[in-house]
Amino acid sequence: MTRRVIIVTNCTNRKRVGDDTVTLTAADMNGSLSSVAARWGKAIRKVRPSKEAQDIYMGRAFSEARQVAASLGGTLYIVSAGLGVVGATEAIPSYNLTVAEGDNSLKPLLTHLGKRPSDWWTALTTELGQQRSVRALLESNADALALFALPGSYIALIAEDLASLTQRQLSRVRIITSDHGRTLVPEHARHVALPYDERLEGSSYVGTRTDFPQRALRHFIEVLTGHELSVDDARASVSAAMLALKKPVIPLRERKTDSEILTLLRKNWDRFDGASARLLRYLRDEALVACEQSRFRNLWCRLQQDLANEG
Repeated sequence: MTRRVIIVTNCTNRKRVGDDTVTLTAADMNGSLSSVAARWGKAIRKVRPSKEAQDIYMGRAFSEARQVAASLGGTLYIVSAGLGVVGATEAIPSYNLTVAEGDNSLKPLLTHLGKRPSDWWTALTTELGQQRSVRALLESNADALALFALPGSYIALIAEDLASLTQRQLSRVRIITSDHGRTLVPEHARHVALPYDERLEGSSYVGTRTDFPQRALRHFIEVLTGHELSVDDARASVSAAMLALKKPVIPLRERKTDSEILTLLRKNWDRFDGASARLLRYLRDEALVACEQSRFRNLWCRLQQDLANEG
């Protein structure tokens, strides 16, 4: 019998948010992590859950993880910097908080306090309840194989939680992340981190840095049938797959101003039906323009709003 599978992915900056979205103001960011977590927990509890988690998170990374979970008949969970571990079908409040770069990031607070992302996770799960931890997730899914597809920033977030897992629990875990992300996995868990690297970009599973773990997850399932392999066989299969690929040569790309990039996007908007992923690929692969993803996202949203106003 095939083992039951759960997929664990990260929350995203792109969310469908409502008018009652919970955020932390500058004033809320004062004091110890535990006091900030207490204020955050109080704010979260005041807001009625609006939608299922799977209907709030957006973007390719989340879509890839959702697709893999559906293909395996598995259950999808999300590691959230604001809510802990949540199920995809769980109703959650609209919120905005992240450990990654962007608006409402915890990075400035952590830097000011000299704390690590994992310290925030400890404070958060203490405030919201240990049932929101990774360890509790594995304990409540004791018969399942857990496939974690997370970028380095979220590996850092749950690092101490991963460090608390027993070897028996780890035997049911596979961690899929970037080269850098693997260096953030606690040492006693690194044997379950699969050796995916940038050579994946030489396959048909190409994309951006932010969705690398989820694309690698899909490769692991669709190409390697990795959920049926032991951890040693899984590592060997991934290593062999990477050896068979070559990291593509990145072309030299020209730097342009925001205004110049907006002009290019406007000229090609109809050509690509306004699809952000296709327009980003156009900029990078055809126009050979350097544009970091968060910058592109801001420009794309700006142009989308301008076009809507013009219409």
